Amino acid sequence: MHDFFPATAAAARVVALVTDEHLDLPTPCEAWPVRSLIEHMAGFTAAFAAIARQQEMTGEPPASGLPEGWRDLLAEAFEDLSNAWRTPSAWEGEDTAGGTTMPRAALGIVALDEVVLHGWDLATAIKVPFAIASDDVEACLPFAEQFSGMVGGPFGTPLPGAQEATGVNRLLMLSGRDPAIGWEGGVG
Repeated sequence: MHDFFPATAAAARVVALVTDEHLDLPTPCEAWPVRSLIEHMAGFTAAFAAIARQQEMTGEPPASGLPEGWRDLLAEAFEDLSNAWRTPSAWEGEDTAGGTTMPRAALGIVALDEVVLHGWDLATAIKVPFAIASDDVEACLPFAEQFSGMVGGPFGTPLPGAQEATGVNRLLMLSGRDPAIGWEGGVG
């Protein structure tokens, strides 16, 4: 088991700082401006909370299309995601996400990786701090190392020097993100 709270709380703090003027800004995820990244966050928080609870996801993600009060809805979704992965049964057995069946323990790390990396992406786009706990970095690194550079994989092209980098810089670089463009403050 891994405690999602530091990552989800950090991501929720960043979401609360997003203004309407930020919604069309680019993010380190080149295809997604801030608005699209937030919609993705709403989708994955709902999907991975359902996986943790071993439930089918029903209906639209809570902030799909950025409805009235989307900041609060997404903060609640991050808290729900954190709570869903606090039970030992969330980490047992197998489930399917994105058409791939894998152990729920691995899916939990994928969910954490989504929170950490996309939280950093959003913070970088709007130029605010995002503290990444060293425990979260250590939990996410094996996943990033396994899938970094994979054609059609979950990450962009790893940056030169990623293999030699350490800690949060290694995680970011393996996933195709340049730590030099992010907030100088990094790991919490």
